[in-house]
Amino acid sequence: MKGRSALPRAAFILGLVAVAAGIAGTLWGRVLLARIDFFDVRRVEVVGTRWVAPDELLRLAAINRQQSVWEDYDIVEGRLTGHPLIEEARVHRAGLRSLRIVVRETEPLAFVGIPELRAVHADGKLLPIDPRNTALDLPLLTMDAELAEDSARLAEGPALSALAVFAKLQELDPGLAAIVSDFSLSDEHGLEINLIASQPARRLALPGVVDAKLAERVRATLADLRQRGVVAESLEGRYANIIVVRREQT
Repeated sequence: MKGRSALPRAAFILGLVAVAAGIAGTLWGRVLLARIDFFDVRRVEVVGTRWVAPDELLRLAAINRQQSVWEDYDIVEGRLTGHPLIEEARVHRAGLRSLRIVVRETEPLAFVGIPELRAVHADGKLLPIDPRNTALDLPLLTMDAELAEDSARLAEGPALSALAVFAKLQELDPGLAAIVSDFSLSDEHGLEINLIASQPARRLALPGVVDAKLAERVRATLADLRQRGVVAESLEGRYANIIVVRREQT
C-alpha cells in the first residue's frame, strides 16, 4: 500500500521536473517556476571556504526558506563579495530544492608587522585572519610597512614593492615560494630571502623582475646542492642566466 500511495506524488514530481526542464531556459519560465512552492529552498551548501566559516557566509547570504531555487541571486552574490575575504561568489542551483554557494577566497600572501602581525594580500590589503587561531604558514615581510589612510591596506612604498615581486614568484613557482621563511626588498628593488632551515642554502637574492626560467634555475641549483650534500651560505640570482653559489665558510 505504501508503494502505491507514493505513486501520485512521484508522478507529480516527475511532471514538475519535466515542466521545469522545458521552460527553464526562458526568463518567463524561470519567473513562473519561482512562484511554485515546491521549488522553495530547503538546503544551502557552501563550497570553497578555508578562512571563512561556512556559517558566517550563510548568515551573510541570508537566503530563507521562502525563496526559490529559480530566483536571481545577484544581490546575494554581491553581499558575499563584500566580505573582505571573498574574492568571488556564485550561487548555483544544486537540485530541485538545493542551492550551492561557490566562493573563491582572497588568498593571504605573507605576514607583515604593523606593529602587530597581520596577514596581507598581494595587493597590500590587510586580511582579517587571526594568525593565532589558524594554521597559517606564510613567509614574513621583514621590513617597515606603513598603512594607507584607510588603515585597510599598505601604503605605496618599499614594502608594497616587495610584496609585488614575491607575488610574482608565488605565481610562477608556488613550491619555491613555499620554502621562503622571510623576505625584504633589496637596494636593487629585488628580494633578499631567507629560506627555511631544511633547504641546502640559507639565503637567496633575486632581481626585481622574476621569470619562470630564473625560478627553474634556482630549483635546479637547490636540487644539485641537496644531491651533493652541500650547504651553501647563499644563492645569488641577480646575474644573467647563472646562479652564483656562495659556500659556507669553514
